[in-house]
Amino acid sequence: MKILHTADMHIGTKNSSLPLDRQQKLQQTQLLQIGELFDIAIRENYDLILICGDLFHKKTVPAKLANLFFHNVEKFSKPVLYIKGNHDEKFEFVSYPSNFIILDENNPYLKIGDVNFYSNKINLTKLEKSFNNNETNILVGHGDIYNSKDNDYIDLSSILSLENFDYVALGHIHKFSKEIFHNNLVVYSGSLFSNGFDECGDKGFVEVNINDKNTDIKFHNFAKIKFFVKQVDITNKNDFESIVLEIEKALVDINKDDFVKIELVGYFDQNTEKYLSLIKDKFSDYYIDIIDNSRIKINFDEIYSEKLSFKAEFLSLVSNCEEDEDIKSKICQIGIEALKGENLSL
Repeated sequence: MKILHTADMHIGTKNSSLPLDRQQKLQQTQLLQIGELFDIAIRENYDLILICGDLFHKKTVPAKLANLFFHNVEKFSKPVLYIKGNHDEKFEFVSYPSNFIILDENNPYLKIGDVNFYSNKINLTKLEKSFNNNETNILVGHGDIYNSKDNDYIDLSSILSLENFDYVALGHIHKFSKEIFHNNLVVYSGSLFSNGFDECGDKGFVEVNINDKNTDIKFHNFAKIKFFVKQVDITNKNDFESIVLEIEKALVDINKDDFVKIELVGYFDQNTEKYLSLIKDKFSDYYIDIIDNSRIKINFDEIYSEKLSFKAEFLSLVSNCEEDEDIKSKICQIGIEALKGENLSL
């Protein structure tokens, strides 16, 4: 069986921190790509699409968005198996195509051909009765299996210690990962799209091929619009042109539709003028947010030589403290920044 494993589409989500036109472009691109996802599933002859939760972002979404999604489900015609996530657990499914199948507490087990699908919420007694080691068995869940303090923590240990599955498909964590967990291949497909700078990196889906109890998987990078955070070290870049050149290097692999946060780091000369507004204008073809975490480079020897100087007196006091040298160095840096009226390196 060839399965397309995806999760966390969050249809209907909005990033209100972005300008309205960029919000709309991001959302419209994602909606078009959902259609492309189903086109891939049809063209590449997938047998089933598995959606591991958070299909919708909240319990109510505009009808046109739900209709668009279910139109693609109907077009695919083969089974689309879905479990609810923490975002869409209260979404009311009133009308949907017959090939859209919900796996939940009331319907925790489904057999398609010789492949058995189990919700992680299945009763263990029912699991034992229906489990057949000679067939393909897939466990499906949505939640965090690592952090027991997470409100959406799911404990798979009791199920996985009872039976061995050919594949464990999960959603909730928005980054692709695979590992052997209690002797089972456990895979988070990651989110299909990124919606903020807290979700940088490649986003996509997982192709799962299971034949004769052998499982092969492949991650497919899919999202067209991505978010990046790029650190740019401006140490010894003491003029506008040098800083611009460093930013240009950081943008080499960035598309014009992507979102980029440039974080300036390092130490700059006290006579350097960075012209941050002009830098943003220089790269107006991109969506760029600039965060300045660079610090002024302080010449301590020069300050020590100053006469009748508060800064020199401060450095002398700190140097005579009984503290670790690294700690004294940080205290000196922050103290001089404060006396100069600069942003503090905290």
